[in-house]
Amino acid sequence: MQTRTLKDPAVKAARLARIHELHVAPLTAFVERIRRTDDPYQPYWAPYFDPKSGGVGAQVLLLLESPGPQVSRTEFVSADNPDGTAENMSCLLKLASLSRQNILLWNIFPWQLSAESVIAPGNAHLMEAAPTTRELLTLLPALKVIVLIGNRAKAGWEHVGVTVDAEIKVLHCPHPSPIPFSVNPESAVKALSVLVQAQQLCS
Repeated sequence: MQTRTLKDPAVKAARLARIHELHVAPLTAFVERIRRTDDPYQPYWAPYFDPKSGGVGAQVLLLLESPGPQVSRTEFVSADNPDGTAENMSCLLKLASLSRQNILLWNIFPWQLSAESVIAPGNAHLMEAAPTTRELLTLLPALKVIVLIGNRAKAGWEHVGVTVDAEIKVLHCPHPSPIPFSVNPESAVKALSVLVQAQQLCS
């Protein structure tokens, strides 16, 4: 399975050319509205949603913690990013039979904190980001499942403080970064199990 494809400048350019397609245009407008800088190497820049995803028609929202350093280079939250977390996510989605056209990847803290290193959002960051997550949910009318990926995403969800429709299920799984998966292989098994459950809830 081919992964990390957004490291190719031609793939990135082709993906950027799609950010105004109908299924993702409202999400692109959302990103450009919440950005506090247009420079991806500055804090509080936000990446685009991947047009390869389901966009506003997605049934599954996968909420990671915060954008990693590679997003400043690719400009997307994507399972095609050239890093270990994205590669693990791509493999998990494939194994769970979750179609890329049925999911949407995003972060509970949507802004880049550093283009050079991984900085985990603190509690104040999670509180600050809660209104943007609430707004995002209003843009996803087909939503059936929300998967909180990692402990920071789970903590951030508590600040979002919305009561989702009874038909929308909220699940939680371990973060797919390479270190936890290598230290505790059961984390990968748990993550896959939750994504399989998400896929079944959409059937």
